[in-house]
Amino acid sequence: MAPRIVRELLSFWKSLVFLLTPLLLCPLPIYFAYTEYSKMAACAYAVIIMAVYWTTEVLPLAVTALLPIVLFPMLGVQSSKDVCINYLKDNNFLFVGGLLVAVAIERWNLHKRIALRVLLTVGSEPRWLMLGMMSATAFLSMWISNTATTAMMVPIAQAILSELLKEKGMDNPEEKNILTPDEKAGKFENEEDIKLKEIKMEEGDHDFVEDDTTVPEDQVPTLGSSVDKGDKMGKGLLLCICYAANIGGTATLTGTGPNLVITQAVDTLFPDGPGIDFVTWFSFGFPAMLLALLLAWIWLQCMFLDCRCLLGCIKQRGCKGRCKRDRDNAAYKVIRRQYDELGPLSFPEKVVLLHFVLLVLLWFFRDMKFVKLENKRAAGWTYFFVKGYMTDAATGIMVAIFLFFWPSKPPNFMCCRRSRDTRPAKPAPPILDWATVHQKMPWSVVILLGGGFALADGVKFFHRTSPTVMKSCQNEHLNTVYSAEGICVHPYYLMIPATIACSFAFMLPVATPPNAIVFSYGRIKVVDMARCGFMLNLGCILVLTFAINTYGIPLYGLHTFPSWATCAAGAVTQLGPANVTMLPANVTLG
Repeated sequence: MAPRIVRELLSFWKSLVFLLTPLLLCPLPIYFAYTEYSKMAACAYAVIIMAVYWTTEVLPLAVTALLPIVLFPMLGVQSSKDVCINYLKDNNFLFVGGLLVAVAIERWNLHKRIALRVLLTVGSEPRWLMLGMMSATAFLSMWISNTATTAMMVPIAQAILSELLKEKGMDNPEEKNILTPDEKAGKFENEEDIKLKEIKMEEGDHDFVEDDTTVPEDQVPTLGSSVDKGDKMGKGLLLCICYAANIGGTATLTGTGPNLVITQAVDTLFPDGPGIDFVTWFSFGFPAMLLALLLAWIWLQCMFLDCRCLLGCIKQRGCKGRCKRDRDNAAYKVIRRQYDELGPLSFPEKVVLLHFVLLVLLWFFRDMKFVKLENKRAAGWTYFFVKGYMTDAATGIMVAIFLFFWPSKPPNFMCCRRSRDTRPAKPAPPILDWATVHQKMPWSVVILLGGGFALADGVKFFHRTSPTVMKSCQNEHLNTVYSAEGICVHPYYLMIPATIACSFAFMLPVATPPNAIVFSYGRIKVVDMARCGFMLNLGCILVLTFAINTYGIPLYGLHTFPSWATCAAGAVTQLGPANVTMLPANVTLG
């Protein structure tokens, strides 16, 4: 009886988590209700509830992101008016502008053309094919969503992989409809013989294959050799896509959601600081992305391919000819056929490509802080506008608006009309329309970002609490910001690596949408992803640590503690001289 009740209760576990989490945590705000910690406790109560809901997904992620609109006013943390404004911050529209351009790229298949062009360039030899897939995926995920990139790349990889394995004789005999030699010879006499031969095949014993078969020995797929190698190759070529998508999104500010969260958090917590714009982020994220991508490529080869040719593809014994990029095999022909089906570069593709390049250039040259003019203003095209008014978000929305106006066909009226054009003179549909945006735009991610910004805004009052509360924040290390201020370290030193590390989730299918997409195709097992992803997690964290401690120091000025942040050691000097000793010896106050 009891097990049945337990099973029935477990079937409603989401409902139980949804109802019990607020009840079990309610002593937290009640206990501190009439103390100086009341707002802190109330805010922590809301944050923990959202963390549990986000982790267990008892509600859709975007719905959980709306909870601050209800909880913060009810708990006395912030008014609803102050909370709601966080859902339409400047950084939300930076993300929207980037997404609108990405939707246009997807609509006209420009991303597929770029991916196939890269694969044609590198060839179809497995290790170079893997590099091509990773390069194309990482580049596309810098500009369009990681999920859309993976969803587009996996079917291409499946088609290429199928032809590659068939040509190399590494696919499953059942998939090729190839009969085994014993079935062709008709040698099975009874069920005992069949079972015995199956056991021998599982153990790798193939001595029972008869000599009178017409199938050449080097073309017979064996479970212990070519089929296993083909299975490993397939896993490697699929995993490289989701891993490259996760890594590629870290290079740009609009590449993935966590990158935008930090920008709004910096703006909220440090209003007097310089902030983080597209160029500032790209200068750090792109080199780190390249290092992580190279590491992932090397590791995936060691895990799933023959890595004897890894260093330089030097022709040596056991490696001769393996590194040649064969352009005549079936896999290469599949890539060429898919590319040829796209036809020549169409007019709308040219328009989208032009706007994409224009957007990137405008982002890069908006505010060149490394070039100072006579009046100490940074060089860039925004020099001709009011200082600080034209942001990356305004730039992205400006380019996106043009896509809703620009025609998808060349003009055919008056002097622009070609002599052979018999079409009636009428306006062509625009490159982008709202129906397409409504279908492809991930609005839930925009709300999710707003929820993160609302949380950051809700806890900013910790910055202005009494010395006693500040000391409590130091001891408990509530988040990276207060940890950094508690030890007088530049906030970027902890915030930027923590943000990028969120994308280095390679171990489980549920960790990121790209992982889930690749896992859903059935070839990958959880143990494969966990075994490969664990070491890759560690390796990418080492790359991140190297980056922030080398070129990250001069890039962000991490050797000094900025004047726009609060050093907790200095903030609590009235509590006693001992607290001042928290300032590290290698850090100076700016």
